[in-house]
Amino acid sequence: MKYKLLLVIAIIFSLGTAHAQYENTTGNKQQANQSKQTNKAASPLSKIYIGGNIGGGWSSTSAYFEISPIVGYRVTSALDVGTRLTYIYSNFTVYGIKTSYHDMGASIFARYHFLKMLFLHAEFEELSTQYYPAGVNDGKSRRWVPGLFLGGGIYRQMGMTFLHVGILYNVLDSQYSPYTNPIIRIGFGVGL
Repeated sequence: MKYKLLLVIAIIFSLGTAHAQYENTTGNKQQANQSKQTNKAASPLSKIYIGGNIGGGWSSTSAYFEISPIVGYRVTSALDVGTRLTYIYSNFTVYGIKTSYHDMGASIFARYHFLKMLFLHAEFEELSTQYYPAGVNDGKSRRWVPGLFLGGGIYRQMGMTFLHVGILYNVLDSQYSPYTNPIIRIGFGVGL
């Protein structure tokens, strides 16, 4: 299963657009391209992108689903900052008893791109998680759980859209965190 996932990721990132070279002797196209780039750089909306992550998994005793929309801003061609909202639904069957959890929160992140396809990622998250307090059998409680995710991955831009696959490590991992290290995120986005 692990090798199939790696194969799919490799195929996605190997797809690209063929580019032809030509020599423009008039200079008109170059001037038109420069004016387009100037107009695009002048628009603050052109630096904003939206997207997200969708994830999930299941076993014979549990199921998990996550949706995380993101809004980001390209500070420079190499540096992005943004925010991510997170909703996680999970259910478990333990000793024949079914229970479900609804966790939600938000985070801020910074992503640094280098070598065209690689990125470094840092993110701080606050997640409101449900849990059963020790010794209490009649209800769930909520707890704010911080997370600090550090890692990196590969990134593929295709016109206005992009895909990314990252491996992150939660350095603030605790017993209340719904994540298991390492965390693999596959996401997408589109520029405005």
